[in-house]
Amino acid sequence: MNVVRLLVLGAMREKGALHGYAIRQILEGWQVQMWTRLHSGSVYHSLQQMAKEGLISSQGHEPGHRGPGKALFSLTRSGEEEFLNLLRRALSSFDLVELSAGLALLDCLPEEGSALLVDTASRLTENADHLIKLAATAPRETGVPRTHDLLVLWSENLRATAGSLQKILAEH
Repeated sequence: MNVVRLLVLGAMREKGALHGYAIRQILEGWQVQMWTRLHSGSVYHSLQQMAKEGLISSQGHEPGHRGPGKALFSLTRSGEEEFLNLLRRALSSFDLVELSAGLALLDCLPEEGSALLVDTASRLTENADHLIKLAATAPRETGVPRTHDLLVLWSENLRATAGSLQKILAEH
């Protein structure tokens, strides 16, 4: 899943027609650089690609102070559908960056989003339990590859994420 695409579409959905620099400013305001590997060039590349795919359309140009104006883009109907599909996938993801992007935009899918998080938390816990069962059968060696330790680490990570989701849902 492309987290940048989800965030760009989310910014446009929340704010309307925007140019690339405005989207970057919005994402910086959301402090996405704290939990993603977003690069400024990624926003512009994403805009170009989504325009080619018909997910966004040009709404003219905003006049520039120096030089040419900035191209304004807004979501198309296909872009709205893509946004909602990406958001649903993000809220169901075990990948922490993807899940974080979904959480950032959770209020765009209030009831369905909460149900997806309940399901995700349940699946995370089930997978954590499964990894602990696997760890019990793995040798407790201290040499390479430390399989037992890795399975325990992954299990605890999944369990902690599930617990965080449950806490977020309780406060939501």
